[in-house]
Amino acid sequence: MSAADVAVCGLGRMGTALAEALAEAGTAPVTWNRTPGPGAAASPAEAARGARIVVLVLFDAAASHDVLAQVREGAAPGTLVVNCATVAPGESRALADEAEAGGLRYVEAPLIGSVPKVREGGLRVLAGGAPEDVAEAERVLRVWSRTGELRRTGPVGSATALKLVANLGLGLAAAGLREALAYGAALGVPRADVIATLAAGHLAPFVVAKGERLAREEYGHADFTVAALAKDLRLVASQTPGLPVAHAAAGLLAR
Repeated sequence: MSAADVAVCGLGRMGTALAEALAEAGTAPVTWNRTPGPGAAASPAEAARGARIVVLVLFDAAASHDVLAQVREGAAPGTLVVNCATVAPGESRALADEAEAGGLRYVEAPLIGSVPKVREGGLRVLAGGAPEDVAEAERVLRVWSRTGELRRTGPVGSATALKLVANLGLGLAAAGLREALAYGAALGVPRADVIATLAAGHLAPFVVAKGERLAREEYGHADFTVAALAKDLRLVASQTPGLPVAHAAAGLLAR
């Protein structure tokens, strides 16, 4: 890939880390963000102009549709759009149809892992789309998952489905942890004892990873925000009836 081969649209914490990882690997991407920054393109259309791969790192389906519409204005026919947003499978298929209607190709590539994993190259990447398109997308996806996992999941919709399954499990664990900490506090149990007990049980991987922050009650600058996780749980609950715990957890995390 040459420096002009790739564009990254969306420079939140994750998008910035992904762009920086590409630059460190020898492919400095053209970038765009809603909040203008030095050296960034003025619009998604400008960022996409001349790129062979355009990566979208956005919050939700609405943002993805908005930016994709602008990418279509500048991208050449056959440009590959790689969408890393967590959206519903049906939403991803609609985005793929929108890309195809504009003469573009589309791969969904939701990411499992946080900013530190990007820096380590240890993300788990789920890639859904036509086999030949996923193969081309792997040129960038492997930069982020060289010590992690890159899994081809099947057609568009399959990767986003698995990502929501993963985030449902994460969200329920986070909600359960919050309730356990609150219950321990209500009983007057020292917080350190509650954390140590949870770290020895079924929530061990989650609690151990967050143990120091939990002990200090430090919740700022999170690798993955509660707002984003609550959004994903609301998405799960809205798409699938009969999941009352997902509904409850989404409400709890949104408080």
